[in-house]
Amino acid sequence: MFHTQYDSPVGPLTLVSDGAAVTGLRFGPSPEGQTSLPLLEDARGWLDVYFSGRDPGPTPPLAPAGTAFQQRVWRELRKIPFGAAVSYGTLAKRAGCGSPRAVGQAIHRNPIAILIPCHRVIGADGSLTGFAGGLDRKRRLLMLEESAMRLLFTLDGGDYEEGEKVYSRPSARAVVIRDGRVAMVYSRKFRHYKFPGGGIEKGESREAALIREAREEAGLVLDKETIRPYGFVHRIERGDAEPIFLQDNFYYLASATATVPQELDEYEAAEGVALRWVDPREAIEQNRALTNEYKRKYHTMLLREAMVLERLLTEGLL
Repeated sequence: MFHTQYDSPVGPLTLVSDGAAVTGLRFGPSPEGQTSLPLLEDARGWLDVYFSGRDPGPTPPLAPAGTAFQQRVWRELRKIPFGAAVSYGTLAKRAGCGSPRAVGQAIHRNPIAILIPCHRVIGADGSLTGFAGGLDRKRRLLMLEESAMRLLFTLDGGDYEEGEKVYSRPSARAVVIRDGRVAMVYSRKFRHYKFPGGGIEKGESREAALIREAREEAGLVLDKETIRPYGFVHRIERGDAEPIFLQDNFYYLASATATVPQELDEYEAAEGVALRWVDPREAIEQNRALTNEYKRKYHTMLLREAMVLERLLTEGLL
């Protein structure tokens, strides 16, 4: 066997090869010393791209040793896209197994961390769960992939003139799941649902905006250690006062540790917004029913939130 050490942002990693494929990547320094091998250099190059926050694409040849069942689970792991995450239950279905627990055991025995991305598997409620490299490393790997957060879909109104001035204001929104229900902000005035969150202020990070907005608008205190990227929605259309309004809406899975009184602004107070733990199907039905009623001002938001909920259901996170 050939070994080499890779010094990464999450600590030293040991790469192992049989000369034809990578057979191992484990957390910790290499006690066997360094080996110069073209295949291992390719793996190091892949990790260089990965830790720069970009999708490195196909891996070098991999040959993890394991049972037929473990191999099946590991093949499904490799299909999870960069920047995405799936639940143990969803992965179990994809692997043709009725036991998420058995799948979890196979994941725990994955001998090639990161290249076979077991860190992209999370609990059904969106929580982080066991990881051979430790939960802190798991979270850091998921957050690293934030810079290449996957595009969920695009909403293009097509009602603007190309070449006009573009106004952009990105937002961060929290996906908090508990017992099959999702935390949504309900407008008593307009009867629609939306994910807690709002605009990202100048100089503010996405994560900071997420925590602030969830607390102010919904009274949700997010557990910072559980926050990880889910995906973003790209929206472009004619604004109420802007020739072109562009908004990237960044969605993050997170857990909430407590609820506190809301801190509503004048606009939110007038709407009578309140936190509700709602069945996702109920929220989808309500928002879609209202799209015909509020075609201009709220149409895109209603559709966006319904489509994100549908995506969460399809991917087994709800």
